[in-house]
Amino acid sequence: MHPPVDRRWPTLFTILLLLAVLPFHATADDRALRPRVLVLHSYAPDFSWTRDMQAGIVSVLEAPEVQARYRVEYMDAKHYASPSAVKQLAALYREKYRDTPFDGIILTDDHALDLVAQHREELFPHTPIAACGINDAKSIPTNVGDMHIIIESVAHLETLEAALRQNPETRKIFVMIDNTLTGQSIRRDFLEQVRPLTDRMAIDLLPAMTREELIRFAQGRVAGELIYLLVYFEDAAGQVFEAAEIPQAIAAHAPVPVYVAWDFQMHSGVVGGCVTSAFGHGQKAAQTLMERLTGTHPPAVYNQLLGVNQYTYDYNALQRFAIPLASLPANAVLLNRPLSYFAIHRSAILTALAIIGILSVIIALLTQNVLKQRKINRGNAEILALNREMIETQLDLLSTLGEVIETRSHDTANHVQRVAAYSALLGQKWGLAPEEIMLLKAASPMHDIGKIGIPDAILHKPGRLTDEEYEIIKHHTTIGHRILGISDRKLMASARTIALQHHERWDGSGYPCGLKGEEISLPARISALADVYDALSLGRVYKQAWPREQVLQFIRQERGTMFDPQIVDLFFEHLDELEAIKLRLTDPVQRPDNENLADPVRCPVRAP
Repeated sequence: MHPPVDRRWPTLFTILLLLAVLPFHATADDRALRPRVLVLHSYAPDFSWTRDMQAGIVSVLEAPEVQARYRVEYMDAKHYASPSAVKQLAALYREKYRDTPFDGIILTDDHALDLVAQHREELFPHTPIAACGINDAKSIPTNVGDMHIIIESVAHLETLEAALRQNPETRKIFVMIDNTLTGQSIRRDFLEQVRPLTDRMAIDLLPAMTREELIRFAQGRVAGELIYLLVYFEDAAGQVFEAAEIPQAIAAHAPVPVYVAWDFQMHSGVVGGCVTSAFGHGQKAAQTLMERLTGTHPPAVYNQLLGVNQYTYDYNALQRFAIPLASLPANAVLLNRPLSYFAIHRSAILTALAIIGILSVIIALLTQNVLKQRKINRGNAEILALNREMIETQLDLLSTLGEVIETRSHDTANHVQRVAAYSALLGQKWGLAPEEIMLLKAASPMHDIGKIGIPDAILHKPGRLTDEEYEIIKHHTTIGHRILGISDRKLMASARTIALQHHERWDGSGYPCGLKGEEISLPARISALADVYDALSLGRVYKQAWPREQVLQFIRQERGTMFDPQIVDLFFEHLDELEAIKLRLTDPVQRPDNENLADPVRCPVRAP
């Protein structure tokens, strides 16, 4: 007889083999799904326009939902644009990428478009292509085929009309532009756009000059004249310049305002204009290519200003020429505007003193309770009761402090109570210990304490914040971290961490530290979801409350992007309990935001 055979071992071996192999195949499949893209720039990376377009492209290609594999090439056509140089580049790219299939190609500016249009069949046949920064429709080669083209729609008319409103005594506008291929194309577009202005304003399109001639001409301008400076990368003597070199020279020597058309010309002393954004062009090209690769049908030619142009002005230049801020277009971006320290902190100083007083009370109570504990020798029950009283006192004080901050932000006081209750419930469902839940509930109301350091004009602004204002308001995280740094006790340490990290995002794109995933503390991840849920559900000073389904859809969409996926799952598992908390803690009465200090003071505890 043969011994009995144990049939469990082959089965177990098969399972272990599958577990070892499957993760490898999943990783390989995920990598294969990531698009492979080639980015070909006309100019070198020392050109700020090219760097900004590359940043816009990368913002799309490196997004979590894309994660493309990409290569980057620079033609350096500002220095090498002869037919022989272009032919050599085509041969080089053919040799380099002969065995490298790409899912898509992104081209920037006309030189790259011309090269690929001429050699497409030998370089990238049948590969989807998107090109951006193209001068105008007339400069598009006839053999582009199915390429997608984003035209560089420069807002000449918008810039000059705004300039005339800002300088009503203007009698003549001088236009400076080089004689390069790009300059000639821009010249044609400019003449077509400004035709409506020529009947009421003298516009003089200057011939190409040397750098020294440009400076002398700028120095000779008088009141009632303006300079509109377009591209000047190469002067009449063939000298090549960096993007900001000529704008800096002209702005420094001209006694009249100098307006420009591109964002790379800003920060050089010029006044500004309705400038074209290189970042926006790169971003639009990458988005168009991704749409093409996902099967949608973006327009073959995009020739609009939306998303790639923005009225932008330099505060120092406006002051230099006494141009009133009231004459700027609505929603204009203002660069280099100085902020007075006193103006920023005038209201915050009094609030900070109140905060310091409250924190001093907390410290005094903690000290008093410690002294009491030393005198208590009557058993653990009495000691535990005293500890509980101490924590409850801290909880009340911290909650009150959170309400002070929210009241300053024109939000309801019950916001911090709801955030604390949501956080405690989610912490309980997560499985935190009772002490950890108590710390989370006590610390979460302090998440926005740093707002005491943010100017009222920004904090109470009802509309959308500018990029500069948004950068200022980000500082409330680090301000809160500093304020709560007076103690390393568990409660203060937890509150400090939440204040610093509650705007970090699960995918690493948050601020101020760019933490990712579980690098963010669990209390901060829980408080972040609780705060966003309450803010969207009940509204803020700058927006109306969202409908319930829109709030829930937003949280679902941000699962794994803004929020911890497991916390989002807990949120929806216990949504009924969370909404019960919201209903219970919604303000029952409307209370005035501010007391009228002009009226006689009245006792709040006695009937009149």
